[in-house]
Amino acid sequence: MNEPQAIPKAPSAHKLKPLNDAATSPFGFFLLCLYTALVFIRPHEWPFWEVEFPILRTILISTFVAYLLFLRPKIWDIQCTLLVLLLFSMVLSEFRAGRFLSDLTPVIDWVNSNVIPFILYLGFLVSLKRQRIILLISLVACLVMVHQAWSQLADPLGQGWAESAIYRYDSANEIQQVRYIGIFNDPNDMGMFLVMNIPFAAYFLVTAKGKLAKLASLSVFALLLLGVYWTGSRGSMIGAFAVFFAFFYIRFGKVKAMLVAAMGVPAGFIALMSFRSIDDKDASAMDRLTAWYEGIQMVKYRPLFGFGKNRFLEYHPKVAHNSFVTIMSELGIIGYTLWMAFFIFIFYMLFRIRRMPDIPGEAGDSLRQEKTLSLYMAVSIIGFAVTAFFISRSYAMFFYIFAAIVSASFYRLRNKYPKLPLAFQGSDIARGIGYSVVSLILLYLLLKSLLSYYY
Repeated sequence: MNEPQAIPKAPSAHKLKPLNDAATSPFGFFLLCLYTALVFIRPHEWPFWEVEFPILRTILISTFVAYLLFLRPKIWDIQCTLLVLLLFSMVLSEFRAGRFLSDLTPVIDWVNSNVIPFILYLGFLVSLKRQRIILLISLVACLVMVHQAWSQLADPLGQGWAESAIYRYDSANEIQQVRYIGIFNDPNDMGMFLVMNIPFAAYFLVTAKGKLAKLASLSVFALLLLGVYWTGSRGSMIGAFAVFFAFFYIRFGKVKAMLVAAMGVPAGFIALMSFRSIDDKDASAMDRLTAWYEGIQMVKYRPLFGFGKNRFLEYHPKVAHNSFVTIMSELGIIGYTLWMAFFIFIFYMLFRIRRMPDIPGEAGDSLRQEKTLSLYMAVSIIGFAVTAFFISRSYAMFFYIFAAIVSASFYRLRNKYPKLPLAFQGSDIARGIGYSVVSLILLYLLLKSLLSYYY
């Protein structure tokens, strides 16, 4: 008699689970690179193509879907929480102003342009290689902008292949300021973006292995400086000087940095004077001071929630010419505290990375590469901070992209070296919030002293 055949056992539940809980989603990162190129280079807005299809929004949605479906684990950090709290702060500002939910366009733009991209870059940049690719795309965008600037200057009418130059008449001479398209249509935006990329050009120059690669990086570095000068943006020029000073201070110490500053200030003053006049009667300077004064009055009138995102121009004919004043007046004390805490935590992360102890072996080489890049990221954020004090770019999306790159580095290292002291503590968060409140007081006192001097 035939023996009964054994019934095959069903595979156990644990065998059905993936062996690796991590999934880096190369396809999702490819979409992120495409999105980065569209945001920075903006080929879909070139006039000779006239692409009417919402390609940028489509790629953003596709990347977010890939993030939800294929990337694991997901990362949610303190800065993501701060961005969401800022979102609620903006909604409360609308309620405080009596608009309720009648016009949430600025708030929706905040989500699409800042919150979602921040989460995507934080999640997909799981390696130093991916981070370098994003930075290379950013530098390519800078070269495209500089080429556009050259075409504007070469044309007698200031007509570039993508946009026309701007002519200003707020000084004795006519001033030609180059610009790009889209979010870089203003010379100040373009100048700030170039300033933030100068440290990355220096990074690739230092880390390049071949002579040809070093020569290419040096050429990019020089072209970025030239592009900043062509924008005619004084805030961007000052930001470029701050980048150089910060680099020398971090890299070579206080003495050498002060020596470089002493030699560079006269040259910088001459460069500024060559395209914009600077004196107590400068119309542009007086406009800034007047806008700062109005910003202080707005905070006094609605101290907690401000007047609402992008609402400054509804109460004053010109922008605040200061990103910190813009946040303070539009989102009030609560919004400013959250935004500044977000900003402070960027430096906190970079500081922690730089203070990580060296370790031997191959893992030590990887850590040293990460620490090297963190130095140049810090200089880039310093360039933004200084430039932002002279122009209103509190919501510039490229700043939040670079902030996400910093956060990705921090959490990548925290997961790779769990025994090293990188994790946030409750005291760290409380300290960051405290510094944010202190910065608001210092900003108020600084503005008051400047206004009392000129008025």
